[in-house]
Amino acid sequence: MEEITYKLIMPTFSKYLDITASFLELLSINWPESKKHVVISVVDNQRQEYSNFKGFEILKNKVGTTLPGCVVNAVKRYKADYYFSFLGDAFISKKISNKDVDDLLMELYKNNIEYCRLKPQKVMNAYPIGKMLRSINTNERYSHSFVAFAATSEFILREFQNNMTDRDFEVKYLKLALQNKNEIIPNRVVLKRNIFHILPSIQKGKWDLFAITFLRAKYPQIEFNKKRKSIGIIYELILLIRGMILPAMPNKLRIKIKKKLNKTGFFDTEI
Repeated sequence: MEEITYKLIMPTFSKYLDITASFLELLSINWPESKKHVVISVVDNQRQEYSNFKGFEILKNKVGTTLPGCVVNAVKRYKADYYFSFLGDAFISKKISNKDVDDLLMELYKNNIEYCRLKPQKVMNAYPIGKMLRSINTNERYSHSFVAFAATSEFILREFQNNMTDRDFEVKYLKLALQNKNEIIPNRVVLKRNIFHILPSIQKGKWDLFAITFLRAKYPQIEFNKKRKSIGIIYELILLIRGMILPAMPNKLRIKIKKKLNKTGFFDTEI
């Protein structure tokens, strides 16, 4: 068969271009073969300088465009079989195997997959699909993430309508999980192994303390913006504990805890 084509879309706002620049430096080191496929789809304030992004496609979106809207506009402009979408802080922290990427594209294509969450997430009783993928159950929380995913144009154009935000997208499937239907969602999958070595590194506009410490030590040649502050150690520990405890809690107990602590800023939703 013919080669399966892809584009790598980076939806972002102009105020986060310092993070985008760091992402692209890591990309150039760890996945240089993908550079020719990159499209930076940015909400532009008309005053931004793009000299740091020479060699990359820049798609400027009007003010008011959402991040999913940036992906939609890129899909309409650039044709491909699959689209990888990465937020700027979904840093690629290690070398990527091109064979792994080719194998992933083949499995997505052969199984008619519409959406694939690229950052693995453990779950009980997952059904494998091929060697690299597993199914998504309606009961699974955060199965649909906007941080890093692969999808078809049909999925993107259908899901991200009416100026939907990235938060709207994730909340939509959180609400589905609350319905407790316990059903497999056809053509939606999660990558079983972190072949892209994704390391999310921003929390509420600030550097994740542990992530940025690791990246600065491993890549001293990259100038991760020092003007951007890091979250504190207490907040970092709370996030770690939250990530370990909340997924195992029953829905009613988790919602009760979130409602009581919703003023702390540690939670993005009450569901």
